[in-house]
Amino acid sequence: MDRRIAAQTLATQLFTTEEAVDNTLVLMGELISAMPRARLQARVAATVGQAAVDHVMDAASALAGARRSLVAAHGALNDAKDEIGLRRVTMVGMGDKSEVDGPRGQASHLHQVKSA
Repeated sequence: MDRRIAAQTLATQLFTTEEAVDNTLVLMGELISAMPRARLQARVAATVGQAAVDHVMDAASALAGARRSLVAAHGALNDAKDEIGLRRVTMVGMGDKSEVDGPRGQASHLHQVKSA
């Protein structure tokens, strides 16, 4: 398989994984805010469900750690791309900060590999 194709395939998988983690963080935030809201609506003591809140917060912290590790992996893969002779090749995917299309400023979907 051509190095450029292999790198783009891997980049696409990385971008998809990063997006999935970010979407999970969004859902986690919604769950975190829903828990005390439900307690207040139910008019129960603050101690009710505290263990569940603690577990969800632990999960959110772990997810933040996973995201941090993915960001580090992204940088390491970028370095590896340079090491295999693709320094001038930019991998672009959904949500990539380097490509924006349209008046709404939404990130474009997967683009072709571009040479500098």
